[in-house]
Amino acid sequence: MGAHLDLKVPSRNSLVLVYTIGVLGAFLQISGGYWDVSWHILGLVETFFTVPHTVLYTGVALAIVVSAIGLVLRITVFRREGTEKTLLTGLLIASMGGALQLIAGPFDFWWHETYGFDPFLFTPSHSVLITGIILVGFGMALGSVRLLRAYQAHIESGGFNASSRWLHLLVIISLTTLWLVLNSVVYLLTDVGGMAYTFNLSSDFVRQTFRTVFIGAAVVLLALTGTLVLFTTKSIMKRRGAVSIIAALSAAVSATTNLGFRAVVLGDGQEAATGLTGPGISSFIPIYLSFLVPIVLYDLLLDASVSRTKMLVAGALIGPFASFLDGFRSVDLWTGASSNMIPMLIVPMLVAGVAASLLSTKFGNILIAEKTIMATRASQGT
Repeated sequence: MGAHLDLKVPSRNSLVLVYTIGVLGAFLQISGGYWDVSWHILGLVETFFTVPHTVLYTGVALAIVVSAIGLVLRITVFRREGTEKTLLTGLLIASMGGALQLIAGPFDFWWHETYGFDPFLFTPSHSVLITGIILVGFGMALGSVRLLRAYQAHIESGGFNASSRWLHLLVIISLTTLWLVLNSVVYLLTDVGGMAYTFNLSSDFVRQTFRTVFIGAAVVLLALTGTLVLFTTKSIMKRRGAVSIIAALSAAVSATTNLGFRAVVLGDGQEAATGLTGPGISSFIPIYLSFLVPIVLYDLLLDASVSRTKMLVAGALIGPFASFLDGFRSVDLWTGASSNMIPMLIVPMLVAGVAASLLSTKFGNILIAEKTIMATRASQGT
């Protein structure tokens, strides 16, 4: 085996398995998190050991195990340069998230046991947990994208014990997770009620002063994050269908853990803490699913090599629909008291979509680490 532990081919084979488990864990975390938020909003949380928490913390457990393995691999090959080091960067980032989650789980349990269960996202324990989820989600997306790119570049391709189709599937699930994770960042930063709760501010003051501004900011930022992920997917995968699948998966998570769940629990005419009613949400679901249509058309009709003008126009058109596909805010906009805000938010969402289309190439390059991978390919003479 030698001093270097014979890492080249075996490490590549193990990385596919490690990232597979990690991507699954990251997806379970964010899906359970979405479901848990709905559970909190509806006031159903009476104990820490709920079904959403079980899903969420199963994902956390998988991520922690994978992070530990990744940290060992990273330390083992730390002195190596090139692709070995590049492929492990995602696991290093995930290990930071895993470390935070080791703290966040007991912290969240203690917080709820001490202060009870609240409908807010922005609390100290939730913030630590969500930061960990963000790091794990980004790390898994970065790592799986780089695995796929190295495979496509034929860098020691015999060392990958996985098919191209499997690696593409990993990237699709990880980018779906990344979209949901980025949206969670938006919600964490614009949760006015949670900030009032955490910092003991007057809820009336916060609601009157900041609610409209923060809702508008959230909707516009969701247009940015959604369009960014969709356009980055198009530039990375360069094949039709991937964007549509990612949008459909994201919509499925929101429609099942948020919209459908809340509609079933609320029942006929029973109001939730948000003032939304079951029938209102139920009737919104078909409208919500129709937001997928423009994204599918973008996926099927345009390729990654379109002109800059077409790319900007497409970004502007996709922006609002990418924002509306995240159900937490759009259900309020379309069925609640904030519906009058939609007309004045259209232009900012269009602008956010344009900005995201411009940023997508740079963001894709960060994920891929193209220079490092192609330098390794050149050094191998492939």
